[in-house]
Amino acid sequence: MRRVLVARGGALSPFSGLGGSHARFVNLLSSGDFEDYSLTDILEYPEAGNSLTRAYRRWSSHPKRVAKAARKGHAQILHITDQEQAHLVPKNCPIPVVVFVHDMFHLVPTIVDSGKEMVEVGDHNPSRLRKYDMRKLRKGLSRANLFICNSPSTAEIIEEIFPNIPAISVPYCIDLDLYDPHKNLRPKPDWISEDKMNLLIVGSEEPRKRLDFAIEAVALLPDEIRSQVVIHKIGAESSPTSRKQLEDLAAVCEVELNWLGRMEQEALYAAYQHTDGLLFPSCAEGFGLPAVEALAAGTWSFIADFPAHNMHLPEGLCLPKYDRQAWADAIEKKFHESREINEESLELAQRYSNESFTASLSKAWNSLFD
Repeated sequence: MRRVLVARGGALSPFSGLGGSHARFVNLLSSGDFEDYSLTDILEYPEAGNSLTRAYRRWSSHPKRVAKAARKGHAQILHITDQEQAHLVPKNCPIPVVVFVHDMFHLVPTIVDSGKEMVEVGDHNPSRLRKYDMRKLRKGLSRANLFICNSPSTAEIIEEIFPNIPAISVPYCIDLDLYDPHKNLRPKPDWISEDKMNLLIVGSEEPRKRLDFAIEAVALLPDEIRSQVVIHKIGAESSPTSRKQLEDLAAVCEVELNWLGRMEQEALYAAYQHTDGLLFPSCAEGFGLPAVEALAAGTWSFIADFPAHNMHLPEGLCLPKYDRQAWADAIEKKFHESREINEESLELAQRYSNESFTASLSKAWNSLFD
């Protein structure tokens, strides 16, 4: 049984993206779900404190603590749970170090064609302090022995930067039972329109999410169908301005938009289970978790053919990146189908099971000792 030392920086909330991924991983490791691997310790620190305290922890005291723990010989692997903590990779570490890479947006900013405009992804104008931090992250990444990436596209990007360090793609996992309508069907939310097609959008309104594209695609539906479609938007708005712009666009397009805002997890399960489909037109994602969550709930996902989320559907089933009419046609086809649990979606979601994740990650770890 090989022991794994897990490290990250500040203890992010399990309800955040990176925090949730860390929590799921640690729970599986501590529960004995990994064959031949066990958890020896978790190194992290509380997020509280003023800016000087947080900077000292991030760049000085915590990296020393991680390096000291790695040298003790109690663990056979040091696993750092996200690339934003790569500065924790010790110099001349006596045990192999693995970094889980969720995306490279911030370390490798890019510009993506959304079909309407060129969208900046990542921070293209970092502050001097952030530039200093990014230099430390890159140096830390260069000292790693293995990258575990949540998608093939992320693996390709980091392989270009660090060609001598193996990068293996291991998709996230979710607890499929919590979403499965056969096993955990939640009551239907009162905001679901019984006599309409209910489409869902989950996430922020960043330009890369292309919520305007989704609204404009629905606007192309025949009048008699469009009047029977409602888009429900879940997720705290990026700003009051972004919300108003999208609500104004929906009004101009004569598309019904129900802005629900932030939602608790239990309510989100119900939303996925009882809506007719998820609209996911984003042009840049490290993984695209809402698409997987919708599949796990037995709801079809309308997914744009952009990486990395185009990996969630079989080849040929993602929708064209820029063709709004193709999206409208796909929605119209689904409109005429009876609303029932989509068994094909449930089957596609199986590749994101806990069992699949632990088996794939164990295999990746094993490669360090072959």
